[in-house]
Amino acid sequence: MPVNELERVKQDIDTIKEATGLELPFGWDYVWLYLFGVPAIAAWFLACLLIFDRPSRFIRAVPIVPMLAVLGYLRFKHRRSTGSSAIKRREYGISFYGSVVFFAGGAVFLTWARLSAIDTAYLGSGLVTMCGLMGAMIAFLGKQRIAYLGGSIPVTLFGISIAIWPTADAVIRNGSIALFVAGPAMALIMMYQLKKAGQRNDAH
Repeated sequence: MPVNELERVKQDIDTIKEATGLELPFGWDYVWLYLFGVPAIAAWFLACLLIFDRPSRFIRAVPIVPMLAVLGYLRFKHRRSTGSSAIKRREYGISFYGSVVFFAGGAVFLTWARLSAIDTAYLGSGLVTMCGLMGAMIAFLGKQRIAYLGGSIPVTLFGISIAIWPTADAVIRNGSIALFVAGPAMALIMMYQLKKAGQRNDAH
């Protein structure tokens, strides 16, 4: 059988596994990323608030670079690995490109709002709240992605808080708290799913 046919059959099997809940679209890589990486970003934001009088957006955005680098590495790793499922390869690619588009689009959007003298507090509140609600929708669309619920709730509450406390210090503080909660919450749910999937596979 040609290599292309074997790869197509493997992708079909992976898709069936995902549909039946036997295949998760993430691995332990993402668990460690959310468990340690996201709180590290929150710690950086809080450090900027405590150390710098008025930290610039460029200083606050420093953690985004290594985060995108890690996502890019995971995508490259699973893209090149023949042992990695097609489901994981696609999911990691979507995560990487989605993060790039989100950060770039958010930066352009907020810059446009500032130049247009539009109140960025309410725009930012709506944008963040919408992202949180979208995460909740993704979580309810499939049980394999229920971990999104762990992040969507604190993000949604953070988005609402921006409209209530629109000062820069409050936004950084509340955003950091949301990240401190969201990252580990998603990681713990993923841990449970991976361990449960491992036990189920062992039973078979």
